Amino acid sequence: MRYVVAALAACASIAGCAPQASAPRYEAMTTSSLWTQHALTASPLELAFVEAELGSRGETRLGAQYLGAKTSSAYGRQLYRREEAPRTDVDCGDFNSAAAAQKYFLASGGPISDDDGLDRDGDGLACEWGVTLKRSVSEYRASLRPTVAPRRTSGSRCFVGPRGGTYTISASGAKNYGGC
Repeated sequence: MRYVVAALAACASIAGCAPQASAPRYEAMTTSSLWTQHALTASPLELAFVEAELGSRGETRLGAQYLGAKTSSAYGRQLYRREEAPRTDVDCGDFNSAAAAQKYFLASGGPISDDDGLDRDGDGLACEWGVTLKRSVSEYRASLRPTVAPRRTSGSRCFVGPRGGTYTISASGAKNYGGC
């Protein structure tokens, strides 16, 4: 994650350092091709396009890959200078999703430039796209946590934990491993 943020910050300091990728290229790709590209790309801009396209399709996770794995650390961090007032009448409410806003933002010169004012904090994430990425990361991490509930052994108040240890529950709700 730090690599992507550092690369974006370095790119932001050099006007026009990266050629803008073409949004239609990603729209034409299959979902499985996009996930492959998501795993393999080293370009922060290309990764931003891929994630925006996946998000617009409602795709947030495939196996161990998930949106925001490499990009969510940028959320809320000013990486790009935003001094000018928006020059157009486009705003976040004009889009049906944060992913659609992000796709438009990238296709119109973002994250380097933001003529529409969709990324006022300068993190490179338009509208609520950063919130979407953070949610994706949180959901992925939550899915990794063990959810094994204690099993009750037959006829007693002794429970078996996820690693096979036994315990009872005290009146205060604490686990008592010496009670079985």
